[in-house]
Amino acid sequence: MQTISKMNQMQLHLLQFFAEQDISSEEAEELQKIMAQYYFDKAEQELERVMYEKNITQSDIEDLANQHLRIPYNK
Repeated sequence: MQTISKMNQMQLHLLQFFAEQDISSEEAEELQKIMAQYYFDKAEQELERVMYEKNITQSDIEDLANQHLRIPYNK
């Protein structure tokens, strides 16, 4: 597990904000989902950008996923 030695400004801001709130477990779960969706969307946008720049199609991705890339064992 990674040890965090110093928090950045956003982490400190969020920590202070949530320390002042009375958040239920349902709200905490909803916030986790919102944050996860935010980072999923950012990753998806980056993937689309790279695919566009490298001229990679969805078909190329599917072909790669279906390739058998294991190294054969010699008996």
